[in-house]
Amino acid sequence: MGDIYFPSCNFSKASPQAAKKLRALLREQMPAAGCCRTDKKEYPAGERALYLCQACREGLEERFPQLISENLFVWLDREADFVLPDYSGLAVSVQDCWRDREHPEIHRAVRSLLSKMGVAVREISRNREQADYCGNLHFVPERPEAADLVNARPGVPLYQFPEEEQRVIFAEQLEKHGGLPVLCYCNRCKLGIETAGGKAVHLMELIMGTYL
Repeated sequence: MGDIYFPSCNFSKASPQAAKKLRALLREQMPAAGCCRTDKKEYPAGERALYLCQACREGLEERFPQLISENLFVWLDREADFVLPDYSGLAVSVQDCWRDREHPEIHRAVRSLLSKMGVAVREISRNREQADYCGNLHFVPERPEAADLVNARPGVPLYQFPEEEQRVIFAEQLEKHGGLPVLCYCNRCKLGIETAGGKAVHLMELIMGTYL
């Protein structure tokens, strides 16, 4: 079974340095596909499609059902020869993604990779399968001031809200992380934390050594 890497367009925009290093690294081991939503190449059934972001997974499952989709962090965690950076002394608070709440293999791989890199992990209460946050794609705030903003725009997705309103809404989620850098493995989660004024880092930025 061969592997094919499907790069994340959103990750490439948000973290170009890490995305470039990742692409160069994986190019030595497997072909890289085009965008999962526009690639028109015919891929043989049974090949493994390695994806980085949740939107890519949705695109792969819709357009390439003959491929076996696997999260790239799960694959990396299994690669015994892959050398990870050492971040001993770094502590982060993990933000699991609402879109991955039914993927315990991703939850395990994320924490395993962090442990291998010497990163201390803080957990929030609604984590893993209880995750209820995906940045400006999904969040139901409880604070009255934030809930009022959401209720004032029924049916309007959060990413269409003015940034000032998003900042107020996402401040509730940011505070759950206790002032630590927020470890994300979802582009939207990371963007939401940063919109609220928090310091966020994508797991792949740590792995590629482009953080700090």
